[in-house]
Amino acid sequence: MTESRVWREEDSGKEERRNTAMSHAVRYEILASRLTQDGVDYLSYGIRCMADREGTWIQLDAVLDISFQREVVADLVDLFNRRQLSGLHFREAILDRLNA
Repeated sequence: MTESRVWREEDSGKEERRNTAMSHAVRYEILASRLTQDGVDYLSYGIRCMADREGTWIQLDAVLDISFQREVVADLVDLFNRRQLSGLHFREAILDRLNA
């Protein structure tokens, strides 16, 4: 399987507005990856963990290819942002939610 491109998904600006309005130093965003397997392209969704460092958002970590269903990943992003999940627990929280 090869990854051809990863980008921040823009959902008519809704995700961007919600994330920039947040006041804490960590935020989570949906990533979409176009993957190719056996000559077939498909979209898979993941999450990246971003941290505010002196006014600049930097990527701390990312987990790609969590689900083919955007809503599953969007629900996780919303939960992590609402609960202000620490970046230290990012990967563990994804595994916990997917294995529940």
